[in-house]
Amino acid sequence: MTQPQIAIFNEQSQSYHHLEYTFKEDVYLADIQQALQAALTKQTDDIHIVIAFGRSTTNTLLPDLELPLFNDFTEIASSHGKKALASQGDVMFWIHSDNASHTLEQAFHIQKALTKIADTQLDISGFQYHKNRDLIGFVDGTANPKEDARQLASLIPAGQSGAGGSFVLSQKWVHDLSSFNAMPVTEQEAVVGRTKEDDVELSGDAMPANSHVSRTDVSGMKIYRRSSPYGNASEHGLYFLAFACDQLRFTTQLQRMYGIPDGVTDRLIDYSDAVTGSYWFAPSQTELDTLMN
Repeated sequence: MTQPQIAIFNEQSQSYHHLEYTFKEDVYLADIQQALQAALTKQTDDIHIVIAFGRSTTNTLLPDLELPLFNDFTEIASSHGKKALASQGDVMFWIHSDNASHTLEQAFHIQKALTKIADTQLDISGFQYHKNRDLIGFVDGTANPKEDARQLASLIPAGQSGAGGSFVLSQKWVHDLSSFNAMPVTEQEAVVGRTKEDDVELSGDAMPANSHVSRTDVSGMKIYRRSSPYGNASEHGLYFLAFACDQLRFTTQLQRMYGIPDGVTDRLIDYSDAVTGSYWFAPSQTELDTLMN
């Protein structure tokens, strides 16, 4: 039976680290495999690691897979000039644990393993903020599927090419907290589509058509979000990370956020900019073990 990468589903961690790389030119396949094998060696037992590959790397490392709807991330723009920028990478690592020291030490280890074959394009530490809240103060991931529904939403079904694997979207969002926090709480709630204090979804006439909830809640297209806040006093935001059983779920939600089908844009993008964007494929643990051995 095909096993997924179980680190996707561990929800107990308190510290996170995200690394994205592009491979240097003229790197041999054997060198990539050797570096990845070293990178995935856990430095402590409490570490959880997810690895995922861009389309080009997936085609190179897993040539027998047929993923016809797997594409690179491309820039998305709204009619009023807001953009989700593209930064498609070759390989990404998501490291998490309960121990921030161990998480960082694993990041050091991965960086050392890849330094000769790849260039770092993103290196971010994430953290828990007030019990799963985004830095804007609202609970993040409320609509996430629960228990077995998590795997239904995030894993390619048995019998399909890539079964047990997952399509992944990563984006670094930089928040404009000064502008967002300058609004009254009721206006913030209209932007998000939920109440700030008790995390209740707005309903009826109280739910604006251009709220974040309205634009991203697409029937039959659940995704499994594993995002985390990041940053310091001068730059801060959300590292958006999500898993899905097909890439269409991501592209549909992003297009709706940027008003591609109907000109109605998600008001949240007025207060946050997506400065990176990559699509990835996280192969099953079964597939990964075969690749690494």
